[in-house]
Amino acid sequence: VSTHSTGIPEATVYAGQVFYQREERRDLMRFTAARDLNALLQYIEKKYSYPEMDQSISFKLTSPKRCIKLKFDEQQTEPTTGWRIKPHLDPCQIKEHEILCFGDNSTAVPPFCLVSIYAENSPHTVPNLSYSVPLKGVQEQMKIIINRPLRNMSLSDSVNINRPPPSAPSLPTPNSTIRSDIAHSIMTECTSLIKDCGIDINFLVDKLLEHKIVNSREKRKLTARETNDDKMDELLHIILSSIRMNAKVFGIFIDILREEDTLRTIALADTLMDKYKE
Repeated sequence: VSTHSTGIPEATVYAGQVFYQREERRDLMRFTAARDLNALLQYIEKKYSYPEMDQSISFKLTSPKRCIKLKFDEQQTEPTTGWRIKPHLDPCQIKEHEILCFGDNSTAVPPFCLVSIYAENSPHTVPNLSYSVPLKGVQEQMKIIINRPLRNMSLSDSVNINRPPPSAPSLPTPNSTIRSDIAHSIMTECTSLIKDCGIDINFLVDKLLEHKIVNSREKRKLTARETNDDKMDELLHIILSSIRMNAKVFGIFIDILREEDTLRTIALADTLMDKYKE
């Protein structure tokens, strides 16, 4: 059997596992891989609360890159109206040396690819998502199919579809320019509220990138941080420094909170605006 530079036989068969976890506003999909499927399953059952297990696969890697990559750019054959699929890393991949490390003395954590799945609270959202994710870097062609049902909406959700949204405190008009010193002071005062509002960090980063408050390099550095607390601390530092230099960032941040569209983020947006008007 031929080997490559790592000394591992090229015919080595690896195991992959897909599983899901439900959160308040999204489903999280994880694809993880290891040499031993049983060890991988034991880790998942021990580490995660109520994991929803999906398909397990076996695969062999191709040379020379020796990694398995999830591709999210394929044209979908099934309707996906109302759904958003957002991988947390680009490229979304697991390298062979990361697979080999799990189970030895260097690490007790298997590598994984993390994907957020969002469904709009809309009558137009398709009730069942079937989303195809091709796997690259493997000897046999295969795809992961993300199958997710639309969650049942609560009574308050169904009522809100037909109810006009409550009027929100308006931002200052162009003729009444936002003062950066006041906006900066309010954001500093409300730091703990911002951290506790539950806004999805990846959504916030994407929106800041869209408004050029961060660039692609800063986004990569942010997403590479280990904990959400570290990410939020760095995001708040960037937002506060941006407000000091350009006060309109305060209004952009409030708009992002409203777009996140939870009771907590909307209440926080109202609080920030009310404090500005005091």
